[in-house]
Amino acid sequence: MSHWLEEAEKRQAAEKDDQTRAEKLRKKILRIGENKALYGAQYETFTKDLHKLVERAAKLPDTPERPFRKMESREKDSKLDNQINIFYSSRRLSRRRWYTSLPFFNALQFKHLRVIFINLSSKAGYCELELKENILLREALGLPRTLKNRSFSKSGKLHLVYPFSINELNHELALEMIDWLAFVKEIKDCSFFNQVPEEEKHYF
Repeated sequence: MSHWLEEAEKRQAAEKDDQTRAEKLRKKILRIGENKALYGAQYETFTKDLHKLVERAAKLPDTPERPFRKMESREKDSKLDNQINIFYSSRRLSRRRWYTSLPFFNALQFKHLRVIFINLSSKAGYCELELKENILLREALGLPRTLKNRSFSKSGKLHLVYPFSINELNHELALEMIDWLAFVKEIKDCSFFNQVPEEEKHYF
């Protein structure tokens, strides 16, 4: 059993850690507010444009020619007050399995997801982009438990965060983001990805 003195010291250290985290959070919120005051209007113009493009794309008839199945967007509240905007899309993929005699396993159905998170950064003149992509196996009746949530392939996975200059946000960039969300353009071909140095990207 720990001595009361050690326990008291641990509590004191924990309180100091909490105070340090709270102070860091306070300073971050302050810097985001300063960034918002200077660049908020420019940032909001871009995100509104992207929301409108998503709305237009989502209204297209759901035909076999449409490259995506679902596209939507929304804003999200945050205690940082950093104006988080989320843009989401999905489509269905099939992959045949030739190594089974069971007819209902001949084609596995996958869900291909792409997501863009955009929010104001604590770094002046910048927003933060978070990109996610994954291809997941859709659950089906009779599917073995070991196959559930299996990925389509490692190449279909992506998750990274990086800063992006607010001055670079424009209508052409919004259209390019729509191209990526609509599955008509790959990430390596998008300027909002390839113009940012690799050392500034944080992969997960």
